[in-house]
Amino acid sequence: MYNDIFGNIYDIQKFSVHDGPGIRTDIYLKGCPLSCLWCHSPESQSFTPDLAWLELKCIGCEICGACLNVCPNGAITRGEQTVGLKGEPISYPVVDRSKCDVCLKCAEVCPSKGLFNTLRHVSVEDCMKSVRQDKAFYEKSGGGVTISGGEPISQFEFCLALAKACTEEGFHTALDTTGFAPTEHYLKILPYINLFLFDLKHMDSERSKRLVGVPNELIHENARVLAKNGARFQIRFPIIPRLNDSAENVEATARFCLEIKDAIDVVQILPFHRLGGSKYERLGLKYRMNVNPPDGEAMKRHLSVFTALGLPAQIG
Repeated sequence: MYNDIFGNIYDIQKFSVHDGPGIRTDIYLKGCPLSCLWCHSPESQSFTPDLAWLELKCIGCEICGACLNVCPNGAITRGEQTVGLKGEPISYPVVDRSKCDVCLKCAEVCPSKGLFNTLRHVSVEDCMKSVRQDKAFYEKSGGGVTISGGEPISQFEFCLALAKACTEEGFHTALDTTGFAPTEHYLKILPYINLFLFDLKHMDSERSKRLVGVPNELIHENARVLAKNGARFQIRFPIIPRLNDSAENVEATARFCLEIKDAIDVVQILPFHRLGGSKYERLGLKYRMNVNPPDGEAMKRHLSVFTALGLPAQIG
């Protein structure tokens, strides 16, 4: 039944403990309508393939060099010799992104997958094979499956079929979402989702457009509609210094959560981190975030705004 329903993912992560209760398998669907300045997974944003290069896997032009001659646009050249991870002299391929049209011929011939396509075209059944492998861990820990992204609802038919397949096999199923998708899609998938990991990024709509690329009215309306229809939430509020951590925005976010308090299991207040910076380098992109993570005292202060209103909240 699920062999002929396909979608695009960029990763499947096992033994996740941060995206819902227990030990989980996270399935990351590719493509997102948002463009958050602080996104830590840039490979999730595009709905089309990306060419990535990972130094850790590249065996160098001295041993290989297969990519140098296969590019039809001459976008790959041999870089200057440097010192490899084991101290050996090595030269790595250099990709001129202005010439690259992402034909992926270099990735096809790369024996070590140092150059690779971030997109994987898979069936629902392909995903379920990975999910089933860790059934015992879900049962012992109260875990399950988290469908994430990108924005998974953007591939709605695939996402819906995946949620149905997980539910039919008795797996606790969470959906990690930006909230920016048609309301009818959320209502249609609701019977198959045990928990929504729902992002709240900024309460001012104009500011939201500047920071993440879309206004927030639809996001907030979807949260309200889902709450009225029995959804359970794990709200996620990322704290990005100088961008959304003003006292006014933190208070407004807490007040919004108070509106749907009865539907909330927990509010996660998440400190900004820079761990995704290297992923931008892999894709030949510039990392635009020039801010430091918030300190512990600031996070405690933000947390107190939520707990003072009687909201179940935690840092991280």
